[in-house]
Amino acid sequence: QISGNEINTVYFIDTRTGKQIYAPLENISSFDWTKDQQHAYITVRSQADVDKQQPLKTYILKVGDPIDKATFIGTTTDAKNSFNIYDNRYSDVSFSTEGDFYSNTVKIRATGSLKDGKLIYSSKKYKADLQAIDNVIYIKTNDNAPNSKLMVADKLHPEYIYWKTLVPEVKTVLEDYVVTKSNIIIQDKMDVQSRLTIYDLKGKKIGPVPLPETGSIGSISYDRELDSVYISVSTFTSTPKTYVASPSNFKWRLYYKRNLPVDMSDMEGEIKFYTSKDGTRVPAFVIHKKGIKMDGTNPVLLTAYGGFQVGIKPEYYGFFAPFIAHGGIIVEAGIRGGDEYGEKWHLDGMLAKKQNSFDDFYACAEWLVKEKYTTPGRLVAIGGSNGGLLVGAAATQRPELFKAIVCEVPLLDMLRYHKFLIARYWIPEYGSADDKEQFSWLLRYSPYQNIRVGVNVPPMLVTAGANDFRVDPMNAKKFVAALQNNPGQVSPVILHMDYDSGHGSGQSTQQSIDNWTFVFEYIMNQLKM
Repeated sequence: QISGNEINTVYFIDTRTGKQIYAPLENISSFDWTKDQQHAYITVRSQADVDKQQPLKTYILKVGDPIDKATFIGTTTDAKNSFNIYDNRYSDVSFSTEGDFYSNTVKIRATGSLKDGKLIYSSKKYKADLQAIDNVIYIKTNDNAPNSKLMVADKLHPEYIYWKTLVPEVKTVLEDYVVTKSNIIIQDKMDVQSRLTIYDLKGKKIGPVPLPETGSIGSISYDRELDSVYISVSTFTSTPKTYVASPSNFKWRLYYKRNLPVDMSDMEGEIKFYTSKDGTRVPAFVIHKKGIKMDGTNPVLLTAYGGFQVGIKPEYYGFFAPFIAHGGIIVEAGIRGGDEYGEKWHLDGMLAKKQNSFDDFYACAEWLVKEKYTTPGRLVAIGGSNGGLLVGAAATQRPELFKAIVCEVPLLDMLRYHKFLIARYWIPEYGSADDKEQFSWLLRYSPYQNIRVGVNVPPMLVTAGANDFRVDPMNAKKFVAALQNNPGQVSPVILHMDYDSGHGSGQSTQQSIDNWTFVFEYIMNQLKM
């Protein structure tokens, strides 16, 4: 991609010589190898597709051929949906899916076949993710299971009516799984911390996987040829470590650790819980220097996302080490809209219930003051994309809670957001003003439409990328213009346009350093650090 426009060019490089071996493919959204590794499934996306909000088309192409020789495979009828097809490395069937973020239709076909395939699952409410190993199909789904479950089917009878539950839904959230030659390993999370549990191949629970050290499981994968399981273990103050072991004995050895010149030995992270407006218990991460004084004077940077099933997990916070070293506290709230407690947690923060996400965020700010971490005069909020919508709503709904707000690549005009670029994808999350009922709830919270005449919002830094094709920069521009021309707006509202990046992507390392330096200079200036 160029300058963050996400219109990609695919290059073919001989890894031994570094030389380009085929002509590049332009206007590519996704590229996935087929099982024979002689072809690829490619989804094409040009600037015209983005501007006209056209559904994307997927093709199969023999690697090395020009794109005009590609064979059409599938598409969707609406640009808010996507089409996908993939082969299974250890079976002779392929799956194609069509759907939005949260529901899908699945078809099965023989690998290599260009036929449409047999319909085996279809839902407008739930989603099923399938993989096949030999003659067995494994399905991770939230179908009537908000915390997800693992199901199984025979390749010869793949239709939904023949699916059987292998690992049932429980109170914890099923995140991922691997099927090894000897067992099944389930990754689930309880109170935002991930763990691993062993089941036999028939779904009987055996017990917890012994871990090499204390931490939260970031990811799990399995190499069937080597019969090796790989996991990453994360903590707040150390870089992720990758361990490898045989699934027969789990004798872990360190496979990889990234060493960085960042000293966090005098810092610590905690998982806290607070109560939201409606009584909901919400998790939050609090990272600070050891021995911090709870006297209400600490500078705090509060962030959250709260959407699209994106939740918080314990991870390395070295990015914020300079801020913490200067006495700052980083707080990340796991507000509704994410996946912290399964699909219900997500549903309770989307569409007509989006206000819950905002209320959870405000409750965290109030909790930080109540527990004497800080005061409103030393509290800055920051959020990007959907998190930009969050802090934009904070500016218009609860301006008294924050000293300043950093609003990055935000959605702010929720009545018109879906009419630009690829934003029709977001309709299942927010709704559309084209629908009368959805218009009413969007109007109630849309930051641009809720700027109040004569009401001052806190100092704001609003950032946007000129080449952003996910969220049109018009959201940031018109919001800032309206605030700057609002009678009674005393605090400065700044628009920072990056004309060489997109939705936070497409930046060189130096460009990213410069931009983040600018943002933290603003934050630390507002907090008088």
